[in-house]
Amino acid sequence: MEKHKLKDFIDATKEEAGNVAVEEVLPAVVKEAGGFIVGEGVGMLASEIVGAVVPVANNIRLSYKQNRLERNVVEALQIVQRNQDELENKIVKLQQSNLEYQRQITEALLDNIVEEPQEAMVKYNVNGYVNLLKSDNTNLDIVLMFFKTLSQLSDLDIRVLKSYSYLGNDGENILDICKDIHVDFEQMRFIREKLERFGLLQSKNEEINDNNLKEIVKYLQNLEKERKKSKPGSVKIPKLKKVSGSDSYKITPLGRQYLTLIEA
Repeated sequence: MEKHKLKDFIDATKEEAGNVAVEEVLPAVVKEAGGFIVGEGVGMLASEIVGAVVPVANNIRLSYKQNRLERNVVEALQIVQRNQDELENKIVKLQQSNLEYQRQITEALLDNIVEEPQEAMVKYNVNGYVNLLKSDNTNLDIVLMFFKTLSQLSDLDIRVLKSYSYLGNDGENILDICKDIHVDFEQMRFIREKLERFGLLQSKNEEINDNNLKEIVKYLQNLEKERKKSKPGSVKIPKLKKVSGSDSYKITPLGRQYLTLIEA
């Protein structure tokens, strides 16, 4: 498939006034990403991303916000461009068959990265976007839930989550993280509880309590069965597990799915 500079796609999809606006309000984006060589599908997608943030950029009056927006957009375009060989056919098909899905997933990405202050979270959002575009699963509700959850997480949250999966964190554990950012275990507890609320971590104590409750219910059901018999037998009392004084956690299947999505 024939490829052109990204700048050509931006120019082709905007009227003349729009071309001037893009170069005026997003000069760093045009300068750094305009020379990317891309195919038609990726080029159209990238130009849509640029076009979508132009009104935002045009309303920004603070230079640090302008710089942050441009950094985030360039980062997004770089990741899309690096994955273009895998994305090209998928994007073309979506543009022909499910344009609404592509529009909403792109808007969800832009909502997350426009004012994101942490560069790592920009990367995670765009990696998730790219991996979701590659996927054959186009369940929009699941996709929007992914971006909504990611918008409420920080780089530290992701580091903590990774420490329970050993996925892409170079073996970093909770103690390493505490030493690196100078937080104590009490502060770390709030982060783990936050990840638990999102269903990304599971409390082992909660799991023990759930299993104990199941055993108790099973015991009571067996007692009731025996009670109804003419000659009831004895029912063995279940051995319940002791809950630890200090809670511990494990990553959930959903947590692993999230980490898989946000990794390049």
